[in-house]
Amino acid sequence: FRNFVFQPQSKEIREVGSHQTSGVDMFVTNDRVILLDTQPVLSASVLDMMIHHDKKYPAEYSTAENCMEMQSLQLAAFMMTVCNVLLVVQDWFTDINFLRFLLTAEMLKPSTPANSHDDTSVQENTADYYPQIVFVQNKAVRDDFSVETYRAKQCLLSKVLENSKLKYKDAVTLATGELLPGLNNRNITTGVNLFLLPHMDNQKVEADSILTFLPEYRGYPSFNRLLQSLRNQVFACQRRLLTHTILSEKNWFHYAARTWDTVKKSTLMAEYNRLLP
Repeated sequence: FRNFVFQPQSKEIREVGSHQTSGVDMFVTNDRVILLDTQPVLSASVLDMMIHHDKKYPAEYSTAENCMEMQSLQLAAFMMTVCNVLLVVQDWFTDINFLRFLLTAEMLKPSTPANSHDDTSVQENTADYYPQIVFVQNKAVRDDFSVETYRAKQCLLSKVLENSKLKYKDAVTLATGELLPGLNNRNITTGVNLFLLPHMDNQKVEADSILTFLPEYRGYPSFNRLLQSLRNQVFACQRRLLTHTILSEKNWFHYAARTWDTVKKSTLMAEYNRLLP
């Protein structure tokens, strides 16, 4: 596991269908980039652990399912408030319920705190902060990389998020023209932040002996090349101030702690939970 910043699922964890990360893990790189990894949201494994291991859930939640959903919303709202770039990773394209979940988390996220030195009128006109959101599809197959399929996925995300204030365009994409010839700005005009990664285990360590000098046709670039492109584009994303003052790492940590406390005590969250069936 030395090559991974966050520990991947062990064989035992995969066999029981559970998840590796619980809560939020943090890592600071040598370049002073803060990386966060959260447990899965709307996850059956989280619900299973809650039912069979935690035994009791907080009294304000009527069912274990509602408790799991509210915990997921709290995590998502927290990440939308303290992150510059938010990677939304799934093992398939998406589903409409998950997109509704993201829009709900956006609605429930805390407002950006105004500078205490600003007067009341300035504070009222303060624009809320919204992160750059990037959709990453894991375990993509050859058909997912076709121009028609990729364009259809972009159009769907663009339509669903058209009224969202999340920054979901023109930052991270396959349509650079460098990775696949057909995927470029002329063929893909929507510009939604959507990136595809093939199954990591499909990469052969050694070539077949009969065709040693011929490249294997996959229909998409190698996993390592795609991953490098994703990394470069994510780190090149424009960073906006989370608050109205520049934050050091220490100040960001205190800000994140206050944000989590705000999310947990949010009256909007409590009201939304009250309306759940």
